[in-house]
Amino acid sequence: MRISTILLFLVFSFVIFFSFLIFKLNQIDILLDLFFDEIQVKLGKVILVSFLSGSCITFILELLYMFGKDRSNN
Repeated sequence: MRISTILLFLVFSFVIFFSFLIFKLNQIDILLDLFFDEIQVKLGKVILVSFLSGSCITFILELLYMFGKDRSNN
């Protein structure tokens, strides 16, 4: 296994572990105010969803940048 594969596995494991900790240990209810609706959710879920959505958006933008960079080099 290459070092990048091991590093990727460790980062993924840490994200899963800390996601579990945030989800289990943080049981505070907050009121999420949307445009016309108010939803009562746990703070851990809000933190987890915002982190994962930000990670996915960053990953997608990095893929688009890498594919655009490869095309400009050819």
